[in-house]
Amino acid sequence: MIPQKIICVDIGSTYTKGAVFNPTEDRFKVGARAVVPTTVNYLPDGFYKVLEALIPGFGSEHAYDKTDFPVFFSSSAKGGLKIAVVGLVPEMSLNIARLAAFSAGAKVCAAFPYRLGKSNIAQIESLAPDILLFCGGTDGGNERYALENSKMLAASKFSGTIIYAGNNFVADEVANTLSDKEIVVTENVMPDFGKLNIEPVREAIRKVFLEKIISGKGLNEIVKKFEALPVPTPLAVFNLAKAIGENVKNWNNFAIIDMGGATTDFYSYTDAFHYDGETVMKGIVEPLLKRTVEGDLGMRVSAESACETGTDYFASLGFDENKLNDLKTYSLKISESPEYLPENETEKMFDRTLAGACIYHSLLRHAGTIEEVFTIKGRIWAQTGKDLRRINKIIGTGGYLAAMGRNNEKIIIPSEPSTPSEKIPLLPQKFTYHA
Repeated sequence: MIPQKIICVDIGSTYTKGAVFNPTEDRFKVGARAVVPTTVNYLPDGFYKVLEALIPGFGSEHAYDKTDFPVFFSSSAKGGLKIAVVGLVPEMSLNIARLAAFSAGAKVCAAFPYRLGKSNIAQIESLAPDILLFCGGTDGGNERYALENSKMLAASKFSGTIIYAGNNFVADEVANTLSDKEIVVTENVMPDFGKLNIEPVREAIRKVFLEKIISGKGLNEIVKKFEALPVPTPLAVFNLAKAIGENVKNWNNFAIIDMGGATTDFYSYTDAFHYDGETVMKGIVEPLLKRTVEGDLGMRVSAESACETGTDYFASLGFDENKLNDLKTYSLKISESPEYLPENETEKMFDRTLAGACIYHSLLRHAGTIEEVFTIKGRIWAQTGKDLRRINKIIGTGGYLAAMGRNNEKIIIPSEPSTPSEKIPLLPQKFTYHA
């Protein structure tokens, strides 16, 4: 039986958003929306304000029967799940570990290849990630780095959760060395050379997320009353992308850009490598569905760093020195006052320009590259990372991109980098935009 309505709520770091969906046989229609500031000291207060706006009369004291309407909610209220990654070879196990962390909805704050040194340990202690994802070595392969790094971590002051997903031949020894830490052992993220085994790591990260986020600021009350577990907000978008790709006709080559005030998340659903007889793959073949997150690209909190990153993009738009200085001044103002909204056409143009820089550089970082390589057999092309050239649809979400789409505004995105390079980025060539 299809329920008459479904309630979805996202508890963000700044705002708590909700919507009522009215399902039919083949689609969901949005019945109502509500947005309130997140009540950071006690999250249920903002949650119930949203519910009352969506369903008048429904407050915290109201009895709930899940047969009336199911409630689903996501959360990034603690700023998301922060993960540091320790691996072996940057192009192999370390890259796979990063992909696993991103696909679980986490934010990777640092990545360390090979042997951990004292400076690496000091950086981990300073960053204080929620999770340290510890990988390296195929099953039966290199043991030295896992054993040496486990000793370094055991002697450290790191107090978060360590997930070990490396060479399983030394898993028991690693777990024993780290017995005084909070340690979770799961399957190797790369059991054989170049083979991805991401799902067990994703599940381990999800469990840690639930343990850490439910315990704080009243979320356990929401879980108990509505019999629903929170999903990390980026994982909810990841699952949405997966559902679209698997169930919607003609949506097998698309991307989603989720742009917020602090970060820009990029999701791609397309085959990573297309063999054409002239191109070889360097490193791993990335998954059909991939997520990356850029912590320096955002519309408010990260506006100043986005402005610094986007200088080549601004130059492609013809910005002179005076215009660029005005943009820098505006970026500083909104990064210091994230609640600020543009008051004139110039400021609206600056917002649009910053959004373009965030999209362009998150796209460049997400995309793979090809380069010309000469061998004894002649010239070949070597690909690293994911080929996005077949993407023909892009969905924009997040406050600014969604509003921009509703207002029929457009952002100019170059199909090739403004700075020539021997490595050619594999960017989308033609696409339709959906908000």
